[in-house]
Amino acid sequence: MKVSELLREIRAVQCELADLSRQDATDLENQHRVIASLDEVVHGFVARVRETLATLGDSRDCRPLLHAVRDMSGSLLDQLERCLSTYGGGRDGILGRNVIADLRLRLVRAGAERAIWERCSGGPPHAHLWRWLGTAFMHAAGDRSSLDARPVPAVMASEESVEFHYIRALAACTASLDLLPPQLLAAVDRLLRLSVPVVRFEPEVFEGATHFVDPQGGGVPRRLLGVSETVAGAWFFAPGVAPEMFREGRVRATADAQLPPSPADVEVSSLHLRALDHLLQHWSATPPVRRHRRHTITGTLAAVAGIDELRRVFAGEHDVRREEWKLRDLSRGGLGAVAANGAVSVGQLVGIHSVDGQGWQLALVRRAWTVGEGATHVGLEVLSRKPALVHVDDGRRPAEVLLCDPLLRGEAVRIIVPLRVLGTPTVPLFVTGNGSVQKLKPLDASYSGEGFELRVYQVL
Repeated sequence: MKVSELLREIRAVQCELADLSRQDATDLENQHRVIASLDEVVHGFVARVRETLATLGDSRDCRPLLHAVRDMSGSLLDQLERCLSTYGGGRDGILGRNVIADLRLRLVRAGAERAIWERCSGGPPHAHLWRWLGTAFMHAAGDRSSLDARPVPAVMASEESVEFHYIRALAACTASLDLLPPQLLAAVDRLLRLSVPVVRFEPEVFEGATHFVDPQGGGVPRRLLGVSETVAGAWFFAPGVAPEMFREGRVRATADAQLPPSPADVEVSSLHLRALDHLLQHWSATPPVRRHRRHTITGTLAAVAGIDELRRVFAGEHDVRREEWKLRDLSRGGLGAVAANGAVSVGQLVGIHSVDGQGWQLALVRRAWTVGEGATHVGLEVLSRKPALVHVDDGRRPAEVLLCDPLLRGEAVRIIVPLRVLGTPTVPLFVTGNGSVQKLKPLDASYSGEGFELRVYQVL
C-alpha cells in the first residue's frame, strides 16, 4: 500500500475517534463496545505502519507516518481515559469490574504505543501520558485479582497485561528511540517485547538500576544518576539480563547470515542485526555519553535544512528561506539550539550561520525534541566548518556535491550527495579541485540521512 493511502486511512480513523467525544456518554455499554472496536482497528494500523516503515528507503517518507501514528495513538488514549473515567464512576459488579479491567489494559497498551511513537517522532509529549499509565499500573499492582478478570469483549493474548505494557513503555523510554532509524522500529519493538519478562522493575532501589519512575505521582521516567535523586514512591528499572540475551541472539543471527538466504531474508536479517546493535549499545553497562563538555552560550543562528536547499545556499543564491534559531550551548563537536519550527527531525542536514559570524557550517541533527508550541530543542553535530560545493563525476553522470574536507593527497574526504544521484559507492569519483582533476577512491564508510548520503573517499 502507498504511504499516501495509508495516511488517508489513518486520518479517517482519527475522525472516528474525534466523533466519540460528541457522542452520548451515558450509554456505557455502547461506548465500551465502540471504543474497543476502534482500539483493535488502531492496533492493526500500528502494526501495518511498522512493517511499512521497514520498506522505506528515504527518511523523509517516514516522518508523516511517525507523526500520524503518534497522533492517532494519543487520540485513542484520550478516548480510552474518557470512557474509563465515565465507566469507573457508574458501574459495579462483576461485569463492571471486568469492563474496567479491559479498559485499563487497552489504555496502557495505547499509552505504550504513544510513548514509543512520540519518542521516535521527536515529540511533543502527551501531557497526561505517564499519570494515566501510572494510575492504571498502581491499580493492577495493588489488585492482582484484576489480572484474572476476563476482558470484554475479547480475550487478549496471554502475555498481555497492564504491567507488561507499562514496563514496555518504560523500556522504550530508556532505549534512545529518538536516535532510532524509523526502518528499525518493527524489529526493535519485537525485541522490546521479548525483553519485558527479563528486565528488572522493582519498588526498591537495587544495584545496577539505571532509571526510576514514580507511577503514583505520574512522573516521567528519568535516568538514575544518584540515590539522592530518587523520590518517595519511585520504582526502579534496569535492562536485567536482556543485553546478555541480545548478545547471544546476535551471535546466532550472525551465524545464520552465513547461509545462502533469499534477498528478502537478507533485508530482514540486516534490520534484525541493526536493531540488536541499537539496543546493545544503549542498554550496555556503559551507555553512550557526551564526549565534550557543553558551555552555555546565547546567540542567534540562521538555519537552512535539506540537501537541495543547502546546495543552493553554497552555490551563492540569496533567496533561500532561512529559519532563525536561538543558540543554547556550544561544545567542541557541536551545539544545541532551539528552533521555532517543529518540523526539525533527527537525520536532517542543516546549514547554520551565526548572525554575528562569518561563513556557513554544515551540521547533522542528532537529537530533536519538540516541547510544545512548535519549539524544538535541537542537538547538532558539526560535520564541516568550511563546506564547499564541488562538481564530481563517476564516469556516467556528473553531480554537485557538498565537500566537507580539504582535498589533500592521501587523506580521507567526506562528500554529501542527494540520494540516488550517484551510482554505487564502490565506484571511484573524479573531482576538480586545487587547479586539477583528482581521483577519489571509495572507502568502506557511509551514512544515509534524510534525503542524502554521506560517503567517504581517499584522495589519490
